[in-house]
Amino acid sequence: MSTISFSGLATGMDTASIVSQLMELKRAPIYRLQSDRTNYQHQISSLNTLKEKLTALQTAAQALDTSNEFAALTATSSNEDLLQVTANSDAAPGNYNISIESLAESQKSRSQGYDNTLVDVGTGTYSFTVGGEAQTLEITEYTSLEGLAERINTEIDGVSASIIWDGSDSGGYFLSLTGEAGSSGAFTVDASGVVGGQPPMFTETTPAADAHLFVDGIEIWADGNQVDNIVSGLSLDLRGAEAGTEIDVAVTTDSETVKEQVKGFIDAYNDAMLFMETSLDSSGKLYGNTTARSVMTRIQNVMNASHGGNGNFSMMAQIGITRQQGTKALEFDETKFADAVAEDYMSVRDLFIENGASVGKAALFDTAIDQITDSVDGMFKIGTETLNTRIDNIDSSIERYERSIDSYQTTLERKFVAMEQMVAQLNAQGSSLMSIGSWNQQQ
Repeated sequence: MSTISFSGLATGMDTASIVSQLMELKRAPIYRLQSDRTNYQHQISSLNTLKEKLTALQTAAQALDTSNEFAALTATSSNEDLLQVTANSDAAPGNYNISIESLAESQKSRSQGYDNTLVDVGTGTYSFTVGGEAQTLEITEYTSLEGLAERINTEIDGVSASIIWDGSDSGGYFLSLTGEAGSSGAFTVDASGVVGGQPPMFTETTPAADAHLFVDGIEIWADGNQVDNIVSGLSLDLRGAEAGTEIDVAVTTDSETVKEQVKGFIDAYNDAMLFMETSLDSSGKLYGNTTARSVMTRIQNVMNASHGGNGNFSMMAQIGITRQQGTKALEFDETKFADAVAEDYMSVRDLFIENGASVGKAALFDTAIDQITDSVDGMFKIGTETLNTRIDNIDSSIERYERSIDSYQTTLERKFVAMEQMVAQLNAQGSSLMSIGSWNQQQ
């Protein structure tokens, strides 16, 4: 920026103001570039907001895009004191009749009686076989009965140890071992590798046994009281046994949970779509932005894509999801949706999830948004880079304009200074001539 100063006293002109106005005219292209830069910055900010809204839509879609996430089945037991049951995504609506004849039992073994818990149990190797697998416990120094119980609990899998006192003054302390419920939890203990002290010799007091139950008249022996592989999709928690007592298990669709999941998806879709519509309007910050327009087109195409479907439903409109009149947002008829779920849950589910060759809306949106927001070659990445390049070019142009204007201002100010100096010189010469003429007249 020029540092030349002048007042225009010789000419009487406000030369500083004239130069300032000329400079303002010269800066007009810079102001246009600055306006463009602000516009591009606003577009980048709006694209980031749109990306956040699409990420929220993707999150909502991911809550629906597999059978496990879309699962909304409820299992109930008519007698929860005897049986509690839960359903996962592999379950199917239906009813089952179950009776529990006996629960799975854990093997229990007990040692001989000891006078106290500090007795030395010897040194050497205690060999355990639990569920057919061998485990060893090495005793290398003095270990009490109490210490042996602690080491079994710490080092031997599938067996727990405790000390029981029957109240007797002599021989009243017993080391008790308990395995896991079911035949696979059976165990043996071999203390033949132990020398010295008083190693425990165990006697089985309760044998391991499998649970015995009937499911729809089919006799079943289950290895444990947590049974997950008898009825597809159901987890049975056997809590008690009453031979011949029938328990009704019902698996039903939970339309309320499914409805809330789908509503969340539609709300996220409408939020993103409304933002795009508003931003792409002639008064919006993304007006004319090709990235936002392409994103909107891609999202609309995913929603409008046809779906073969499985079962009774093949279109969103059949389950209560329709386009709002005069807008790109969706309407959700919750009553119609609940009726569709009750009529054919699997068919409704397949409109959203990926199930073999059938790819539903939620799965399609998850994939599409992944591609749109890809950090390497996604639409947002490319669009933002293009805008940043334009901003960099504008900054370079403004810098060149500023240098050119500074040079022009310096040249202009020097010309005005030269003009002022010349006018001042001429004024001085005129005054001198007038003085000479006046003196001659006086003579």
